[in-house]
Amino acid sequence: MAMNEGAQLFLDEARELLGELEELLLELELNPENMDQVARVFRTMHTIKGSGAMFGFEEVARFTHEVETVFDRVRSGEMKVDTELLGLALKARDHIFSLLESPPQGDETCRQVSNLLMEEFRKAAGAVDHAQDSTPESAPVSGGPCRGSIPKDAATWWVRFRPKHDAFAVGTRPLSLIQELVELGRSRTRFEARNIPELDAYDAEAVYGWWDVLLCTDQGEDPIRDVFVFLDADDGEAEIRRVANKCVRETDLDLFIEFLAKRWDQSSQVVGLELEALVQETIAPRRAAKVQEVEAEGPVQSKSIRVDSHRLDMLVNMVGELVIIQSRLTQAARGGVDESVVGQISEDLERLTDEMRDNALSLRMLPIGTMMGGLRRLVRDLSVQLGKKVRLATKGEDTELDKTVIDQLKDPLMHALRNCLDHAIEPPEVRRGRGKDETGLVILGAEHASGEVVITVADDGGGLDLDAIHEKAVAKGLIEPGTDLSPREIANLIFLPGFSTAKQVSDVSGRGVGMDVVKRGIEALRGKVDLDTKPGLGTTLTIRLPLTLAIIDGLNVVVGGESFIMPLTTVEACEERFVNGSGVRTVDIVTRRGHLVPCVSLRRLLGVPGEQPGYERVIICSHDGVEVGFGVDRVIGRQQAVIKPLSDYYHDLRWISGTTINGDGGISLILDIPQLVGFARENFDESMLEFGAGGGVS
Repeated sequence: MAMNEGAQLFLDEARELLGELEELLLELELNPENMDQVARVFRTMHTIKGSGAMFGFEEVARFTHEVETVFDRVRSGEMKVDTELLGLALKARDHIFSLLESPPQGDETCRQVSNLLMEEFRKAAGAVDHAQDSTPESAPVSGGPCRGSIPKDAATWWVRFRPKHDAFAVGTRPLSLIQELVELGRSRTRFEARNIPELDAYDAEAVYGWWDVLLCTDQGEDPIRDVFVFLDADDGEAEIRRVANKCVRETDLDLFIEFLAKRWDQSSQVVGLELEALVQETIAPRRAAKVQEVEAEGPVQSKSIRVDSHRLDMLVNMVGELVIIQSRLTQAARGGVDESVVGQISEDLERLTDEMRDNALSLRMLPIGTMMGGLRRLVRDLSVQLGKKVRLATKGEDTELDKTVIDQLKDPLMHALRNCLDHAIEPPEVRRGRGKDETGLVILGAEHASGEVVITVADDGGGLDLDAIHEKAVAKGLIEPGTDLSPREIANLIFLPGFSTAKQVSDVSGRGVGMDVVKRGIEALRGKVDLDTKPGLGTTLTIRLPLTLAIIDGLNVVVGGESFIMPLTTVEACEERFVNGSGVRTVDIVTRRGHLVPCVSLRRLLGVPGEQPGYERVIICSHDGVEVGFGVDRVIGRQQAVIKPLSDYYHDLRWISGTTINGDGGISLILDIPQLVGFARENFDESMLEFGAGGGVS
């Protein structure tokens, strides 16, 4: 059933408020005496409760009311904020999030979890007599989705109960049987009224039809049959059929009960087979799409986004300008207009297109701080679990990044932080012995640099054990014994799949999965990841990401008959040189401002066929402070490139980061400049300097 617009707005607002609530609770943990924060927590709970009740989210309103009551007592000075209360409040926040993903009225499992948490809140408030407490100590009060608490052996059953026409007269109570049946689990029930006679022949105590019940339960088949144990042939018949070996969703139950309503005229055998097929058709794609998740299942991402009204006003004004330019262009097309006027219209259109592109892309830009709240919670929970004291500091929260990138960046950062807390930050007693503050520090920073977003995760832990990493790499056959690697190169070996130096596997890390996931996640965003460590002082993880995954400004160049795009943010200059066609090497050197820099022949590196011209352009690009030249045949000029990702077949293709479609319908490959610069650095030999410009290695 489609959700109405008001309810959807409530869900979006509630998710945003819960994000703010998590921030408030974490800040309150650092300063429990801050009554302004307590008041804000109370107001947030009150808003969620009131809005939830207004839009029919009864379970959200019922549960939030209990939490609100406790914080009202804190606000009035009757209770104090302590670690236990804040931990309980964070559980409540997670549970409210899960309620938003459940039916508005809440299912039975959700209500059970709500009741258990409400009982704990009453205990914390001193409102429950402990002598009467019957809550089991192992009660499930996790903040995961309520449906996650349904036993794994639950199944879905279809029961068709056909009482005899005179069932009431012989003492059978069909409604009592149905009531007993639906108490076994979650259910949907409908009565199919058939063969109802004219009013003069109607018998009020007769049964004209049958009941269909879809039941999700973990009780098995026997309790279902026990409901009808005293039903004999004279009373009617009950057909019981298992239609799924799992408990289907609430919305699926609605779908399947509607399906049964349309099949009233078919035999139970036929309907049963068709129902089983429909169930499998519905749940099979989910089962196929489901992958093993490293982290706990999170809430559904909201498809809405907050936009500054000023940006929308600017976009509307630009549309007005576009209408004017379109009118001018129409008049020019009718003739009688000087070519200079057409040229001016073209320039105005190009300018406006650039502005509209930048403005439209800015609508998708979000401050990276929007995801830092969840990471603070992760650090808080992990530090408690590991028995360590860790503080997460952030900087650059206002740095903006494309929403698509932010959504996909959270998992890699979570893995990085898990490894940081488990391996890098020492236990308090070890830190004290080393003369450090017993509270470890992790700094998560973000900034714009050269058309990229640079994200750093730095800690003040013990640093990586480079000797252990080197030994493990040799033992695994990843490098040859005696291979001379720099400390940075050794550190980056931990990104290899399955690589781990942990002496034992923990619940947090140690299986050699985390850092490989980090690297693959970042590379999927066309980003780069690097690691630098200083023994005894700490480690810094650096992530470089493009600002957007949609459009870039590029420089269109041609090599042979092939077209390539270089991101304009990396281009520093364009030089010229004469070359000896047969003597061109893959990597040589060129002179730039009195300095020698590496130069890569794209024709040789990419294997472009055709004869090497005697004259070529050298595009100087810069990345991470390193300049490299790239030899090309021709420069077409600046071009806006709409990025089209490579298919999975070309996922491991080197030197290329994507493709774009040109104005003439042709295709250009987008060069991966950071990767190419790295290649030039690796293959640049100091011995090349004795040859001077034009020397090199093939």
